[in-house]
Amino acid sequence: MTTLIQEVEPEPDSAIKRWLVSDRGATLSAAVLFLVMWQLLTLFAPRVPTPWAVVKIMWIEVTGGDYGSVRKGEFWNHYAATLQRYAYGLAIGFTAGVLVGALIGASNIARALISDTVLVLLALPAFVWAFLTTMWFGIGWQAPVLTVAFTAFPFVAVNVAQGVRAITPDLRHMSTAFGVTPVKRFRHLILAGITGYVFAGLRFAMIVSWNGVLLSEWFNGQVGVGFRTRYWFDANRYPGFLGWVISFIIFVVALDRLVLTKLQARAFRWRKTNDELDKDLLTTVG
Repeated sequence: MTTLIQEVEPEPDSAIKRWLVSDRGATLSAAVLFLVMWQLLTLFAPRVPTPWAVVKIMWIEVTGGDYGSVRKGEFWNHYAATLQRYAYGLAIGFTAGVLVGALIGASNIARALISDTVLVLLALPAFVWAFLTTMWFGIGWQAPVLTVAFTAFPFVAVNVAQGVRAITPDLRHMSTAFGVTPVKRFRHLILAGITGYVFAGLRFAMIVSWNGVLLSEWFNGQVGVGFRTRYWFDANRYPGFLGWVISFIIFVVALDRLVLTKLQARAFRWRKTNDELDKDLLTTVG
C-alpha cells in the first residue's frame, strides 16, 4: 500500500511581514521600541527626561531662542568648532599611524623598537589623553586636537602594520623577479593588500577619537560639543545634556554609514562577491 504525501507549499509572506524583516523595517522597529522603552523609563525615574523634552530643547538649541533665561541657538557654532579640531587631529593621527605602521610592518628592527610602544599607546583610553593634554597645554585648541591625534594614532598604526605583514613574501619576490617598478608594486601590491586594514584602523580611530575630542572639550573647552554637553550638565538641565549626548552619537553613526561605508565600497570596487563571479561565469559559458 502506497501512501501519497502531497507536498504543501508554504503560503507567501504578507507585505507587512516582509517589510518588518527587511533592514529598513527592522531599523525603524528598533527605533520605535527604543522610544517606547525610554518613555516607560521616565515613569519610574523622574530625573530621566522624556523624549519630547529632549526634542523640544534641542529644537530651540538648533533654531535659536531662550530657555529659562539661558540663551540658546549655538548648535552650529559648537559643532563647527568641534569638527575643525576633530578633522585636524584625525589627519595628524592617521598620517602618523600609516607611516609608523608601514615602517613596523616592513622592518624587523622597527618592529622590535616601536611595536611595544604602540601597543602601550593602544591600551590608553581616550580620557587619559584628555587629562594629559589638558595638563600639558591648558585651555585652548591644542588639547582637543592632540587628544584626537594620540587616540587615533595607535589604532591606525597597528592595523597598517598587520596589513603589511599579511602581504605574501612570494608576491614581493615575484614582482621583483618580473621587474615590476616600485610605483606599480606599491599601488597594485602593497596598497591593495593593506587597504582593508587601513579602513579597519580608520573606522576604529574615528569612533574612539570622536569620544576623545568630546572628553577634552568637557574638561577644558570653552566652545564645542563637549563643552556644551557639560554646560547643560552643570546647569542641572538634563534634557539639554541628554540631547547633546544623543546628537554626537547620531553624528558618529551617520559618519560611519554615510561616509566610511561609501568610501570602503569605492576602494573595494575591484573586488567581486561570489554571486557576481558565478553570474559572470554563467554569462561567459552561455
